[in-house]
Amino acid sequence: MGLYRQMIGRVLRPAPGKATAIVLDHSGAVFRHGLPEDRVNWALDPDDRASSPDHTARSRKVGGGLIECSQCTALRVGGQPCMHCGFMPQRPAQYVPISDGELSLVKNGRSQASAFDKYERDRWLGMLTTIGRERGYKPGWAAAKFKDKFGSWPPYGASVMPLTPSAEVLAWVRSSAIAYAKAMERAAR
Repeated sequence: MGLYRQMIGRVLRPAPGKATAIVLDHSGAVFRHGLPEDRVNWALDPDDRASSPDHTARSRKVGGGLIECSQCTALRVGGQPCMHCGFMPQRPAQYVPISDGELSLVKNGRSQASAFDKYERDRWLGMLTTIGRERGYKPGWAAAKFKDKFGSWPPYGASVMPLTPSAEVLAWVRSSAIAYAKAMERAAR
């Protein structure tokens, strides 16, 4: 603290023809000892250390530490405007979209079958059937993917009408294909 204050003091000492000073802190001393304008409680006892109560209080405050201004790169106090350029970042509104829906139990990354009604399960099977046909997969592919998704096989002999796949189903098929490819790659190693 003493050496830091001595070096800062030399730069900030008034002199004729010197109106401003720039302090380049390459070692991050300001984060340890505080800003040059912070009050310091000096100690004369060799066993005691000098301390900066302003810096200590600022460091303990959530979001109140010293940070770099994103506009001018000067050092500023978190939660306060930049002393150099006046920039004060605005936090985005804490908007969390909410939509009605049903909660379902998830085990091992899979949604449990009881969370989906028969209509929804039939829709998924119809969309999986369409994907399998378009991509030239074997007839049992849709049933196997249905089991992966819902944890049980579709009803034996169920006839479903092929449906145009939704973005959700396409994304799920894609993610399961990626997971399968990664598992095969790990097994090959």
